[in-house]
Amino acid sequence: MIPLQELSKNWTQFIDLLIQELEIDEVEAWVNKLVLINLNENIVTIGGINQFFCNWIRDHHQKMIHKHILESFKPYNLNENFQLVLQVGKDKVEPQKVALVENLNNKNIAGADGLNPDLNFQNFVNGSNSDIAFAAAQAVGDNVQENKYNPLFICGDVGLGKTHLIQAIGNNVKCNSENFKIQYTNSEEFTNEVINGIRYRKSHEVRTKYRMIDILLIDDIQFLENKESTQEEFFHIFNELIQNKKQIILTADRYPREIKNLEERLVNRFNSGMVAQIGRPDFETRFAIIRTKVEQMNMILSEDIIELIAKSVKNNVRDILGILVHLEASWSLLNQEITLDFTKRVLKEVLDIDKNPKTIENIIKVVCKKFNIKITDILSEKRDKEISKSRQIAMYVSREITGLSYPVIAKHFGGKNHTTVLQACKKTKEWVDIDPEIKQTISSIMKELS
Repeated sequence: MIPLQELSKNWTQFIDLLIQELEIDEVEAWVNKLVLINLNENIVTIGGINQFFCNWIRDHHQKMIHKHILESFKPYNLNENFQLVLQVGKDKVEPQKVALVENLNNKNIAGADGLNPDLNFQNFVNGSNSDIAFAAAQAVGDNVQENKYNPLFICGDVGLGKTHLIQAIGNNVKCNSENFKIQYTNSEEFTNEVINGIRYRKSHEVRTKYRMIDILLIDDIQFLENKESTQEEFFHIFNELIQNKKQIILTADRYPREIKNLEERLVNRFNSGMVAQIGRPDFETRFAIIRTKVEQMNMILSEDIIELIAKSVKNNVRDILGILVHLEASWSLLNQEITLDFTKRVLKEVLDIDKNPKTIENIIKVVCKKFNIKITDILSEKRDKEISKSRQIAMYVSREITGLSYPVIAKHFGGKNHTTVLQACKKTKEWVDIDPEIKQTISSIMKELS
C-alpha cells in the first residue's frame, strides 16, 4: 500500500480535473468532501460524506472518476481496470486524510489568476439583501479605472455570495481588458506566501508579485487577525496599490471594525472605501435562487415545494443547495417522487426545522458565533471589552425577541443580577442609536433568529 502522505499532489490534481468537468453546484455539494482512503495497483478506495451520496456518486460519475484517477495517479502504474470502491469516509477505516486544498470550487480552473469563469454577474441571483453590494461590484467591474469604490469591502455571513461577487468583478474586467493583471486569492493563501517568503528569504519576491497587480481580490480577510507579520506586509502592499490607483476588493464575514485583533490602521483603510453588506436573502430572493438551481439541475419541482423550501431554509444559499441535492439524489437514484410531504421530511431530517430558534440559549449561540467568542466566556464574569460588549448585545437581543423579564434573562447568563441586564439593554440601545455598524449587526442577528 502506498503511504497516503505521498499522494497529496496527485489527489489535488484529481480534484482539479473533477472541478473542470462539473458544475459549481456539484463541486460544492460533494467534490470538496471526498477523501482518499486507500490506493494500490488494483483497488482505489475513496470516502464520501455518507452512504446515500456514495451511491449517488457511483451511479452518476463512476466512469469519470475512474478516468481521472488513472490520469492523476499515472506514476503509480495502476491497473487500467482497477476496482473503484466508494464508501463512507468514517466507515470502519480511519484514514490518514490527504491534505486537500481549501476552496477548490473558488480557484481558477484555467490559469494562475485564481478566477473561476463560472462565477459571473449573469448567474448571480440578486435580491434586496444584496442590492448595494451587487451594484457596487458591477460599478467596479464595468469601470475599474475610474470607479470611486476603492477599496471595495464586501461583508456578510458564509454562503451568501461574497466570493461569487468578487470573482464576477475579476471575470468582467478580464473579459473587457485583457491587459489588466488580476489576482484572486484568500487570506490564508496570502499568509502562507508571506510565511514562505520570510522562511526562504524571498519576501521581496512576494512584495513584487502583489505590487505589480492591477486588481487584487482577497477573500476572507478576517483570517488576518492575530497574524502580525502578514498584516504588516499587507499594509504596505495595500498602500502602494491604492497610491498607484490600483483596485482592491476584499471580503469578510463581518464589518472591518468587528474583526478582532486587526490593526487599527488596516481597519481605517478598509473603511476608507465602500463597505457593502450582503444580508440573508429574503423569501422572494430565496424563491428565485431555488427556481434557478432547479432549472440548472433539470429537476421538476412544484411551486408549492419551492415555496416550502424558500420558507424553511433561511440561512444561506449552501443550505438551499444541500436540500436540492438531497432531493435530486432521491429522485434520480431511488426513483422517489418528490412530493410536498417527502420534502417536509427531508427538511426536518436535514435542517431540524422544528427547533425553536428564539430561546435565550440559541440567542447566545448566535451572538457568540457572530463575534467569534466562546459561550463559556459570555456566561462568565470576564470583563474584557469584546466579551462584555457581546454579552450586553446578547442580553439586549434576548429582551427584544423573547420579551422575558430582566430577572429571567439574568438567570440564563450565569446567574447575573437583573440590574446587569437592565443596564446592558440600556447601553446597547444607545449604541444602536449612534453606531450604524452595531445597528446593522444586531439587525442581522435578529433576522437570523426570526
